[in-house]
Amino acid sequence: MENPGRLFGQIAAEAGITEAKAKVALYLMGLAEQGRSLDYAAGALQKKPSTVRTYARDFLIDFADFRPFAKQRDKGEVIEPRARLNVGAA
Repeated sequence: MENPGRLFGQIAAEAGITEAKAKVALYLMGLAEQGRSLDYAAGALQKKPSTVRTYARDFLIDFADFRPFAKQRDKGEVIEPRARLNVGAA
């Protein structure tokens, strides 16, 4: 039986992070893809902007108004996220 979906627990275990952290990171990635700002994301999560900045740095999430490591990436440097979330089918 093929299952195209993945559980948060599976994604988190492969990345070596907690399930809660994986959920927040994936939610923030979705907001960033929609072109939302860091302040909007912080308000949506009811977290401090500094907390959202930490997630953005850890998972290389580019918000409309905050791009961590943008200068390094623009120079061609390869920056790896601290944890890579594999959301595709296994």
